Amino acid sequence: NGVAAVDPATGFFRTTAQSYWTVGQDGNDVKLGGAANNLPAPASRNVYTNQSADPDLTVTANELSESNVDAFSFADLGLTGSVDEPTKETIINWARGADLRDEDDNPATTVRNVMGDPLHSQPAAVVYGGTPESPDVVVYTATNDGYVHAIDGDTGEELWAFIPREHLSNLTKLFYNPSSAFKNYGVDGDIVPVTKDVDRDGVIEPGDGDFVYILFGMRRGGDSYYALDVTNRNRPIVKWRISSPEMGQSWSAPTVARVAMNDNRLNSDEAVVIIGGGYDIVHDLSDHPASPDTDGAGIYFLDLESGEVLWRAGPDDPADLTLSSMTRAIPNQVRVVDFNGDSYADRLYASDLGGQVWRFDIFHGNAPNGIGEDALVTGGVIAQLGAEGMASPTLADTRRFYNAPDVAIFSDPVQNRRYLAINIGSGYRAHPLDNSNTDRFYSIRDPELFSKLNQ
Repeated sequence: NGVAAVDPATGFFRTTAQSYWTVGQDGNDVKLGGAANNLPAPASRNVYTNQSADPDLTVTANELSESNVDAFSFADLGLTGSVDEPTKETIINWARGADLRDEDDNPATTVRNVMGDPLHSQPAAVVYGGTPESPDVVVYTATNDGYVHAIDGDTGEELWAFIPREHLSNLTKLFYNPSSAFKNYGVDGDIVPVTKDVDRDGVIEPGDGDFVYILFGMRRGGDSYYALDVTNRNRPIVKWRISSPEMGQSWSAPTVARVAMNDNRLNSDEAVVIIGGGYDIVHDLSDHPASPDTDGAGIYFLDLESGEVLWRAGPDDPADLTLSSMTRAIPNQVRVVDFNGDSYADRLYASDLGGQVWRFDIFHGNAPNGIGEDALVTGGVIAQLGAEGMASPTLADTRRFYNAPDVAIFSDPVQNRRYLAINIGSGYRAHPLDNSNTDRFYSIRDPELFSKLNQ
C-alpha cells in the first residue's frame, strides 16, 4: 500500500503494514490476513482426500463433502458413532471451514478463516506461465492440521486443499480442542516441486509433454511420502504414496536427480527421488540409544513416476548395498552432486543421528543389485564425529546430525589443489535446550573430486 512494511527501529513489521494478499492492514499480527483470510466459502470450497482407489482427487468419491458423507465411516473421521458426538456431516462441514461449534451443534453463519501452522514445511511456488511482469503462479503449502493447500499466487485464494487419508481421523480431535496444549502434526514436510518444460519456454503445456509434480513427506505427522500430479492446477492426481516398515518418520526432503541404471522399471526420463530412511522417535526419549535404531537407517532411490523402490542402502541383506555400520536413522535430505553438469548424479553425501557422515559414488549403467565392479552405487562412512563407533561413548560424545551436509569446491593455495569441503553442524533438535552434549560444527576435506571410491 506504499507504506514501509518494516520499522527500522525495531526490525519488526509495522502495525500499519499490509501484506500482498490482504484487504486492509494486517500489520504484525500473524493471525490476520494472508491466504487464511481468502479461503473460499465452505459450500464452494474444494477439499479432497484419497478415499477411493481412483487417483483423480476431483472425482466425487474423493471429495470431502456432505453429499459424499456415506463414503466415510465414523472411524475415518475419528468418531465412534456415539449419540453424544457430532455427526459425520458436522465434522466434514467444519473441515471445509464452517464454524459449527455452537452449543446445540447447529449450523452457524460464521466462517472459520483458519489455516494450520506450516511449522517445518517449506512452501513451493510454481510458475505455470504468464509474463515476467505478471507470472501465473500457484503456491503449494502444507499445514499441521493435515492439509496441503494450492493457493493462487496473485489473489491468495485457495484453489483446493488435500487431506491425506491418514490425517482424516485427526479432524474430530481438532474440532473438540483447537487450542490443545499438545502439538498436532499433520503434513509437516517440505513441498518439493518437480517440473518438466520440454521446450523451455516457461509455460507448462501438457501437450508438449510438460508436467508439474509436488512431493512431500509427513515429517512429525507420519511415515509416508506422496507425489501429486498438479500439471492441471485444478485437477490434482495422486501419482503414488509410499511407506514401508523399515522407514521412520518421513523427515528427509526428497531430492530429484537423474540416475542411469540397467533396470526396466526406471522411467524414460531416468528421474529418481532420493530420500533418507527417516527419523526414529527413540531419539526423542534417549540420550544415545544403546541398540541400533529400528527405523530410518537407509537411503532410497524411488522411481519418480511410480514411487517404486529401485535401489536401497541399509544394514540388512535385502538391501542392494548392505552396510553393517548403517545403524542410525537418516532423517536428513541427501546431498546430491553433479560434477560435470550433465544432469546425472555423480555423488551423494548423507549424515545420520549417530554423528556419521557418508559418501556414495554412482556408476551409471549398472543394475541396482550389481555387486563388485558391476555395482550401481558404492560407498560408506567417511567420518565418525559422534558416539557411533566408540566403545564407551560419554554423554558429551553424543552428537547428532539433523541437517544435510553442505558441499562446496574450494582451492587450497598452500597445497595447490582443490578439495570438496563437507560442512555440517551437530545438535539435538528433539531437545534444543539440552546442553549436555558437546555439539560442534565441522568442515571435512574430501580430496577426491572426480575419482570414485570402490569400498
